Amino acid sequence: MTGWRDLERELDAWETDGRAATLWWRDDDAVRVSDPLERLLGMSEASRTPIALAVVPRDAEPALGERLAGHRLCSVLQHGYAHLDRAPAGAGKSEFPAHRDRRRMLSELAEGRNSLIRFERALPVLVPPWNRIDPGLLPALPGIGLRAVSTYKARKARHPAPDVSCTNTHADIVDWPCERRFVGLGAALDLVVGHLSARRRGTVDAEEPTGLLTHHLVHDEACWDFLGEFVARVRSHAAALWLGAREAFWP
Repeated sequence: MTGWRDLERELDAWETDGRAATLWWRDDDAVRVSDPLERLLGMSEASRTPIALAVVPRDAEPALGERLAGHRLCSVLQHGYAHLDRAPAGAGKSEFPAHRDRRRMLSELAEGRNSLIRFERALPVLVPPWNRIDPGLLPALPGIGLRAVSTYKARKARHPAPDVSCTNTHADIVDWPCERRFVGLGAALDLVVGHLSARRRGTVDAEEPTGLLTHHLVHDEACWDFLGEFVARVRSHAAALWLGAREAFWP
């Protein structure tokens, strides 16, 4: 089982190679100020770790923008439009599946983009709910002001469409099928170390920073404990480098 010593060994290998092991942090599903959000932002502030908060535009409360304005380490990404499942029966959940009218989907995304402009440090990055989106939409994103996309697992291309960047996440710490509990230390570190190792060995895009994926609203205490330990250990290693979202998408 992968443990903390395995993470340290992997980061040591990056240091031996004279390379920086870049990471970034994305947290999904924000709509309002809450105790879990305050805990998340407090952890980011205390550890000086940048975080990218994926905000659901339709339901985002004005107070959320006011709170995030005071946290300079937090960038805001667009989490779809309403975070509603529009997929046909039997298909994986998606707000923007291929069977929907593309003009309608682009209209929703444009409305969402316009509503998030009021947030300080809002970036033109789309995070599709459930990390799924009709690939046919990607070429049209720049036309509505979106210049990047973020889903899950190692990216296939840095630019999946003209003028559209892609930087994904790779380590979701929530076990969704198992009552939304922490996936466990071994599973979480296996995802992180696995992607770092694959980058170092060149079997995936070495330039894509390793993305931590969290969901503050559903974290149990084991999730919070892991996060505190993880960000501290990464911060303390000479070879590891936390990136802000802007750096992660447009290095």
